[in-house]
Amino acid sequence: MVKSNYTFGDSDEASRRLQNLAKLYEPDTRSLLKRSEVHSPLLAVDLGCGPGWSTRLIQEVLSPQQTVGLDSSARYIDEARERYGETIEFKLHDITQVPFPMHSPNVMFCRFLLTHLPSPGKVLAHWKQVVAQTGALLLIHETESLESKNPSLRRYYELVGQLQEHYGQNLWIGAVLETCLKQAGWSVVDSIGLVLEKPAQSMAELHLANIRSWRNDEYASKSFDANEINSLEASLGRIACGMDNAGVVLNTARQIIARF
Repeated sequence: MVKSNYTFGDSDEASRRLQNLAKLYEPDTRSLLKRSEVHSPLLAVDLGCGPGWSTRLIQEVLSPQQTVGLDSSARYIDEARERYGETIEFKLHDITQVPFPMHSPNVMFCRFLLTHLPSPGKVLAHWKQVVAQTGALLLIHETESLESKNPSLRRYYELVGQLQEHYGQNLWIGAVLETCLKQAGWSVVDSIGLVLEKPAQSMAELHLANIRSWRNDEYASKSFDANEINSLEASLGRIACGMDNAGVVLNTARQIIARF
């Protein structure tokens, strides 16, 4: 059994962070969905859908006959149902576990999900079981690297990478995704690395919400210096509100379309 430790939480602040993340990465996600050249599939599934922002985009771009979002957070599923429940179906389910609570999808999508899973290869193999009878496309957006000239942002990436590594996760999962997919039995149809320039102010806003969640994690509280975390949180806050100009963050993203 694969168990994940989602250190960013599902609080109100975490939910607002996901909304901001969805806005920041919507153009890139929309591009991936369009590049799949899928239109009006019978069933599209959003894996780790959170409050439903990415699920709404799947519905808009691909026009599936049925769209389903899956997430293990009851709080996020309730929020998604309240926002989009009239047109999109949301189910409480741990996406690392099979079978899924619906028939075999034609398209599966995930964004910033595999980075939080300790055994992505095993999960990808599980997902293959879900579509073994009919086949499907799997669309993935993950991170390969994050680079900044600002020392606070660089230090944040070092610490969150260390935290995820402790839990068997990989902040830079995008760099090894092709290998993981092939080992799990998927065929990579299309794979591109995109260097995305994201405003440091917007990225710091996301990171500020994150650090407020994971700073209380058991490992983080024991392993990281509290004074440094306080200083880092204050610095991210100044960047997020525009007091300090940190330029841009270069985010190399890996977008993959795979088939089984």
